Amino acid sequence: MNRNLIALSDLSKKEILDLISFAEKFINEYGAFKKESLFPDKTIANIFCEPSTRTKSSFEIAAKNIGCEVLDFDTDSSSLQKGESIFDTVDALSLMGVDLCVLRHSESVIRELTQYIPEMIFINGGEGAISHPTQGLLDLMTIIQYKETIDDKNIVIVGDLDHSRVTASFLEGISNFSFKSLTFSGHPEMCKSFQNNPLGKYEPDLNQAIEGADVIMALRIQHERLAAEDIIDVEQYKYEYQINSERLAMAHEEAILMHPGPVNLDIEISTMVYESEQSVIRQQIANGVAMRMAVLSQYLSG
Repeated sequence: MNRNLIALSDLSKKEILDLISFAEKFINEYGAFKKESLFPDKTIANIFCEPSTRTKSSFEIAAKNIGCEVLDFDTDSSSLQKGESIFDTVDALSLMGVDLCVLRHSESVIRELTQYIPEMIFINGGEGAISHPTQGLLDLMTIIQYKETIDDKNIVIVGDLDHSRVTASFLEGISNFSFKSLTFSGHPEMCKSFQNNPLGKYEPDLNQAIEGADVIMALRIQHERLAAEDIIDVEQYKYEYQINSERLAMAHEEAILMHPGPVNLDIEISTMVYESEQSVIRQQIANGVAMRMAVLSQYLSG
């Protein structure tokens, strides 16, 4: 295993399954997280240059659960606002004794940072629209919890795929498995790069795409990444691509519904579907803590 977690493509199938098994060990029989002072001498910095609730908070909780000191780095009040580069900022933190940096950034800087500051351990907390490896890991973990395996499953991803780092990492992860089918669906203007993807087929008609699905992953419209000319009519989008009770009934009767969050209720998913027994979205959130406990423990152990 590499020193840093930059992309899910850097991990083998065995390494992915080992991390999932490791994460499961941090959950007790009652579903609560085990707290162990495994790394009391380690300091972790959370540097999030883009907004985050689930990823940032779960990394902080995960780090504290394994005994680390956590620096919740406030980018708005840092020297980044004075023109300091992210490279000099992270270098300064390294000199202060930070051992591991969880970084979310709008640009692809993390691989270069690993070379610029080789003594620091880096975990990718979200890289623009390119990758989000720990989200990919917790998504795979959730599927295996409910379906036992990813092999032989019909998987559907619907939404704003072109701007989704979640999708990018998820595809890197499931490419290690023998899934039965993978279908992409969503507005054609938000799925341009998935209309000829070798891993799966593009089906613009969600009713056709969702038929017989075992796993459905919904994604929000990422308005912050859309160009002005690409803005989608929300009401039309809801009519064509919202996952509601009628559409969920077209999937396999034991299909699970996933969403990486944040969820825009009654846009990409109806409230009734979100609250249904087939929705595992809340479990994904909980799995984020366990998986990030496993990731931090693994990479801090070297």
